[in-house]
Amino acid sequence: MRRFLLPIVVLAGCVTVSKSVLMDRSHSPVARDDVYVFIAGDTIPESCQRVALLHASGDEDLTEEGDMIDKLREEAGKLGANAVHLRTMEDPGTGERAVAAIFGTSADRDADAIALWCPDGVR
Repeated sequence: MRRFLLPIVVLAGCVTVSKSVLMDRSHSPVARDDVYVFIAGDTIPESCQRVALLHASGDEDLTEEGDMIDKLREEAGKLGANAVHLRTMEDPGTGERAVAAIFGTSADRDADAIALWCPDGVR
């Protein structure tokens, strides 16, 4: 009897991030775990400079908010940012979910953020 091994693809955490780079700091990447996250209401130090505008998107059924934040931190760090200001995170609306169900497509969770370089640190 022959056994066939099929590759297993893990889809969890499939988040894509598009970027508009404003300041190239990619020569000094920052580890994901060292990228601080500012949320609404947080005070951002005046010394922080904008590195990039980020937009993350991921299938609502396959991603969680933590996956989105981790991916934003990872991409910001690759650009040399040491902080991310999370501006919005939205689940798909009823209309998008209905269209996804009818056509068999995905309904995406979206997030917008700004990657920041804070020369004086953030903690």
